Amino acid sequence: MDWKHGYYADSGYTFGYYSETMPARLRYAALIQGQQAPADKFRYLDAGCGQGLNLILAAACHPDSEFVGVDFLPEHIAHATALARRCGLTNVTFVEGDFTELVADPFRFGQFDYAVCHGITTWIAPPVKQALFRWIGLALKPGGLFYNSYNTFPGWLAAVPFQHLVLLEQRSKTGELALKTARASMEALMKAAPAMFGALPGLEARLKIMETQDASYLVQEYNNQYWQPVFVTEMIDAMASVKLQYLGTATLPEAFDSALSVQVRELLAAQNDPVVREQLRDYALAQSFRRDLYVKGRSQAWKREAEAQIRAIRLARNPLTARPEEGKPYSVKAGALEVNGAVAFYSGLLDLIESGKEGRSIGEIVDAQESPQHKQAVGQAVSMLLHGAWVTLLDPQRIGDASKKTNRAIVDAALQGAPYRYLAVPKAMSALVIGDTEWAMLEAALRKIPVEQWTAIVRQDLLRRGRSLAKDGQAVTDPAAQEAILARGVQEFAGKKFPWLRSLAAL
Repeated sequence: MDWKHGYYADSGYTFGYYSETMPARLRYAALIQGQQAPADKFRYLDAGCGQGLNLILAAACHPDSEFVGVDFLPEHIAHATALARRCGLTNVTFVEGDFTELVADPFRFGQFDYAVCHGITTWIAPPVKQALFRWIGLALKPGGLFYNSYNTFPGWLAAVPFQHLVLLEQRSKTGELALKTARASMEALMKAAPAMFGALPGLEARLKIMETQDASYLVQEYNNQYWQPVFVTEMIDAMASVKLQYLGTATLPEAFDSALSVQVRELLAAQNDPVVREQLRDYALAQSFRRDLYVKGRSQAWKREAEAQIRAIRLARNPLTARPEEGKPYSVKAGALEVNGAVAFYSGLLDLIESGKEGRSIGEIVDAQESPQHKQAVGQAVSMLLHGAWVTLLDPQRIGDASKKTNRAIVDAALQGAPYRYLAVPKAMSALVIGDTEWAMLEAALRKIPVEQWTAIVRQDLLRRGRSLAKDGQAVTDPAAQEAILARGVQEFAGKKFPWLRSLAAL
């Protein structure tokens, strides 16, 4: 087998950001499930770092910590290294490496407090996966935290025939053409002989959503020879073989059994084996994608110590996420799981958080509750608000010098046509999405150009980059409609987004 190990390596991956992989978010998820993790001066490994933008955003928010990104695609490492250099970051290193070779010298880059693998562990060949897991098991420090996101059954069962057809087409066609041809054949079958679609009702939805998904993601998802979703119990067993113990989930709504129906909770409570219980949970949710947390040796805080660490976490209101319409609940979705928060309680929490000059600590939120039931419900409620982006984690003392330089480089690159969509926000220890029209607004704001001129500047920028306005995935050609969209965008950015970025030391 060649250096690709059956992996589709003919084009690069997307330039994505994944909030659950941010160190502060990982620490929060670990703490609410009983595991300590460092808040600063840590070492963080991204195995399969892709284009490296996600790691660069994390490094910019944590200049006191060290970050290492490893990927076997030279294209990815070339991009990541060049961007890190332009950003002036000295705390992040990118390395071209093959897991099957790295495992022979597992301490080459030292040991780590955090390690992450986003989305790759059900895409790579079995020998590569085994080498990766052995390396992570050795490279993590005792007490270290491992984040592993991957495709799971039963949610991916419906896609198996389609992915098999993609691989058959790829014998004689290039990656994107193989994918396109397989989709066309499946859509024709859906009309001519729909029996398979009746047996696999999720297949039609999979094909439909592809219309809106990034082509760079799709070929990485479906064109890999060893694409193989797994049952969660298979992953738990694989991790156990390298001394990594299942801790829980990084998807916050899934950390609380109360988010499940009464019948499912009763079923899970009757099951004594925790591994079987986790599998039953996936069956109940028709789980298709997991974000697991594993630990190399539990590092549990004593009860009062753990409580103090959680109480000290601060939250700020995110003004960019509107509250629900009047009378509607705070609805939070995670895959098939949907949680509806009580309007009065959740709104009261947001009011309290919003009233604090520097947000509110979880301890302050708990202490402000009058009833014991509400005090006990705060933990789940703030986690749901965090997942739904109504609030963000906050460190008001964090200095944003590294992020400001990083963001300046990202803005410059985006205005030159780079496909970036995020900026680092250090006080929130995360990143914020920037829309296609907002890069020019951001540049205008930084240059202190009057807001009245921004619409014309954005229009000129789109023309220069050969881009057009779109709404709901459709190009907007009517001049009056274009003007209305731009006017609303300018008002929203100037009134909310730019001040929010400034308050978080991003600019």
